[in-house]
Amino acid sequence: MEVDVYALFKSTPALVVFVVIGLGYFLGKLNLRGFELGPTGGVLLVGLLFGHFGFEGVPLVGVIGFTIFIYSVGLQAGPRFFNVLREDGVKYISLALIVAVSSVLMLWMLNTLFRLDNSLGAGILAGALTSTPTLVGAQNAIDVGIARLAEGITAEEALQNISIGYAITYVFGTVGLILIVKFAPTILRVDLAKEAKRYAKEKGYQESDKRSTDRLPIVRGYEIEEGADFLGKSRAELEARRDLMMAVLRLKRGSKIVKLAPADQLAVGDQLAIMASPDVHATLREHPGLKMGILDPELLQSSVTSADVIVTKDTAVGRPISDLRAPEEYGCFVTHVRRTQVQLSAEGSTMLQKGDVVTLAGNTEQLEDLADLIGEIERDVVETDLVSFALGIAGGLMIGQISFKFGAIAVGIGSAGGLLLMGILMGFLRSLSPTFGRVPPAARFVLMELGLMFFMVNVGLTAGGGVVDALLEVGPVVIISGIAILITPLVLGYLFGIFVLKLNPAVLLGALTGAMTSTPALTAVQEAAKSSMPALGYAGTYAFANVLLTVAGTIIMTL
Repeated sequence: MEVDVYALFKSTPALVVFVVIGLGYFLGKLNLRGFELGPTGGVLLVGLLFGHFGFEGVPLVGVIGFTIFIYSVGLQAGPRFFNVLREDGVKYISLALIVAVSSVLMLWMLNTLFRLDNSLGAGILAGALTSTPTLVGAQNAIDVGIARLAEGITAEEALQNISIGYAITYVFGTVGLILIVKFAPTILRVDLAKEAKRYAKEKGYQESDKRSTDRLPIVRGYEIEEGADFLGKSRAELEARRDLMMAVLRLKRGSKIVKLAPADQLAVGDQLAIMASPDVHATLREHPGLKMGILDPELLQSSVTSADVIVTKDTAVGRPISDLRAPEEYGCFVTHVRRTQVQLSAEGSTMLQKGDVVTLAGNTEQLEDLADLIGEIERDVVETDLVSFALGIAGGLMIGQISFKFGAIAVGIGSAGGLLLMGILMGFLRSLSPTFGRVPPAARFVLMELGLMFFMVNVGLTAGGGVVDALLEVGPVVIISGIAILITPLVLGYLFGIFVLKLNPAVLLGALTGAMTSTPALTAVQEAAKSSMPALGYAGTYAFANVLLTVAGTIIMTL
């Protein structure tokens, strides 16, 4: 049996979509000397290749992908958006504004200088900033009819121009941003590692050099012998020691398991099940009179578990981890903290904010009590509330259709703005009422990632047919424009952050990567700083940047 592969692909659009996603994801995950293109770039390149050989995009797939993606972006930003406004919002909003406004102004000047079509310019802006929200905003402006197209250019041609501009500039935008944030500190003679340590000291952060996996607690058995410094100490005294962060889970005295009250003192022959990090257990091995290696199944049969907890309660919001007294009062440990999908230090000085995801490890019953103090256990959320998710999207699309007329000019936020706004609102309401609109992080990741991939497949296939001709015709102009748009907001943002906002350089570079929504660049900054401090800046600007850059894409198409 003979199979015409080309004919099969041409007659089965769904097959093309998923093959491009699979191959693109694989390409994006390839690590070349520490550099990864990322799934977005990988899918875009494979889409361009397929598009070049005549395979066409599926408009409905792109629309559905864009709708789910942009709404999920708002949903993710919602819990943090209003909190950041109340804290250092002015600084982060102003920095994100500098990046967005300077990018748009630079593009406007380049459009005037080179007489570029605004649709091609919008694609250049989105690609140079590696900002998918900008791309979404620009394409949506055409779809809803608010874009001002050049004479003789159809909506289909404008959409292709946007895709081509984005495709040409995206790859060097990604690589360029990583290289800039990696080598800028050397050029500016800034010791990023020293600055990160200085900031951590000023703010009371205590970063550990150990990997997070080295700090995960484990349970070991010990026996109290004569001369042990634990002898005569109470459980409360042991768990209150700052030099040995541990929790006593069980005590066996003789042949019986005894419930050890906080004030009860330890005696010779007592066997303890102690939960602590590996480095604490290493220290305990050196304690005189403390016999280790007790393998009594009855003693070690403690119900130890871990859970992700969403911070929602006022008893935890705005407080450092140390205030929870997790080991001392609950026999639990905070092992990870995630904010806006960014990993933060799990040290006691880290301040918790609404929407943070805290990973706890400890005794099951006590962990439940501590989780109630913090917020809601994420493992209990196993189903996505598709009713609120679908109606939220519907509401966003309806809001996007509203426009206000000023004379002959109609002004509206478009579907992208409506979806983003409704997503932020639903995410914020979710943080206030955990039972409302449940979308577990894993489900949100799949929805947002799959939506983005559907959208990028269509972008790549749409641009593929004309990208070679565009490169030959306007390639140098597009590349020069992209470089100017990449560098300008970074330079202005850095100067503004240093001299006006007085931000720490390490945090500032992290904030600039957030303002350009580039997670790979954040990774490069953290590696250069040898610290997670830049992630704090990234989390501060990221939510605002998604909103502002979406609006920027729409504005470019109306100029």
